[in-house]
Amino acid sequence: MNFEEYYKGFGFEKYPFGAFTTEAESDVYADIFLKPPNHSVIAEGLRNTSAIVIGERGTGKTALSLDLGAGLSTGNNLVLRIEEFSSLKTNYATEDLYHFLIERLTSAFFMHYADHPNSLWKFSKEERIDISMYLHRYLGATTKAMLRDKISKIQNSAIKRGMIGFYNYTRVALNYGLKAASKFASDALTKHFSSLPEFDTGDTEYFRRIETEIDDKFTLDQKQYFYLEKLCRLVKKGDIAKIYIIIDKIDEDSRFENDAENIADYIKKFASDNKILTTDMFHILLFMWSTPFNYIKENVRTQKLSFQSLDWGRNELEKVLLRRLSSYSNKLVTDNVQIFEGCSPQSFDLIFNMCNRNPRDLWHILNKAFEEQYRIDHNKKITDQAIASAVKRFVTEFNYYEYYPKKSKARANSMDVYRYIKHLLKLDSHRFTKDKLNTMAGTGGSTNNYVIVMENMGLIRNTGDKAQGGAVVYEIADPKVRYAMENGIPIDEKD
Repeated sequence: MNFEEYYKGFGFEKYPFGAFTTEAESDVYADIFLKPPNHSVIAEGLRNTSAIVIGERGTGKTALSLDLGAGLSTGNNLVLRIEEFSSLKTNYATEDLYHFLIERLTSAFFMHYADHPNSLWKFSKEERIDISMYLHRYLGATTKAMLRDKISKIQNSAIKRGMIGFYNYTRVALNYGLKAASKFASDALTKHFSSLPEFDTGDTEYFRRIETEIDDKFTLDQKQYFYLEKLCRLVKKGDIAKIYIIIDKIDEDSRFENDAENIADYIKKFASDNKILTTDMFHILLFMWSTPFNYIKENVRTQKLSFQSLDWGRNELEKVLLRRLSSYSNKLVTDNVQIFEGCSPQSFDLIFNMCNRNPRDLWHILNKAFEEQYRIDHNKKITDQAIASAVKRFVTEFNYYEYYPKKSKARANSMDVYRYIKHLLKLDSHRFTKDKLNTMAGTGGSTNNYVIVMENMGLIRNTGDKAQGGAVVYEIADPKVRYAMENGIPIDEKD
């Protein structure tokens, strides 16, 4: 029996624990998504203000962002989703942020009107001049090409588009550069949006005239914010009631090399700019990884926003597991007993304790449990022995840098999460004081610094209790590290 035959013996049509991201499960997303307990709080909060949602990796931030985005898209709302940030440099200034938002909103505006360009006639002549300015000044070459392609599909048959595409493909090899292609796209878009007046992209009088109408004391970022608000007013004067900007996956930008402090520095202007977070022109829904947020939380006025933390209780995790089992088995598997009838309640509890309120970690443990049971005895369902082996593998194979990243420029011999874990594994209990850590791990004069760093990382936490003599009692927060300490399991960095 091969592994596919093994898992299909449970009633599954596809293996339910082979994908660990929302993107990898787009075909079953609608069936397996379960709203978190605070879903309605976030949705209601967005009616009046912006929102920040924080959570660990794997808690479902992207899935929640997609669900909320779909809900907000109903009616006459414009929802702009931003997941790619390469055009916003790492050391950006405030005006760069506003310019970045203007570009994305301009793109969304013209994509919205591409199907019905004549609707732009409802704007006054002055407003149409402004709209034309945004098309030429803020619509990038790539977006122009995408918009032109969408317009082409609306106006021309597939055969005609294919013939033109072949001609252009051979022609591009002979001439033109990006600038010429961009201008060609701009001209095509201007013709499509016939209601818009011509806009001279050279050194025109347009901007000089605009600047005489605004305060000359404006700084550059104030001018950019002026253009951002002006664009929002134009957008909402059409058939759009509200504008929502969803920002997600900043921590996945490769430029930061998974360094939480670098991510925090980058996102700080997003999360602390009250101009964009408290305006009634639009509402921002910002999703953030908890670790970098902890570095900047004192700069964020969370009391003015809808601020929520995303995590999962035991009941919710069991529900989302059952939904997954049902979806991947075409509703044949509807009960946990059908999978875990060979294991004790204690082993079943261990699975949920070890996943640390995190669905992605739960899928990783269960994936290993299936693999271990197949290796041990593929004629049985999941047993205690398979779960014990799976948990041990999960603890030792886990990439702890994913939750506790090291600095991108750190020296090879500098302290990182694996070195901190080695100290914690020398303890005889998951609860300890600084003195006990020093005595058992030999941390010496660096003990206080180690505790501060580990607490900031989230590796340990202050229990609020006091030991005899008044010393603060800490505990290991990560269940994987706690399990390793209690069972004598070494945790070493993988090559």
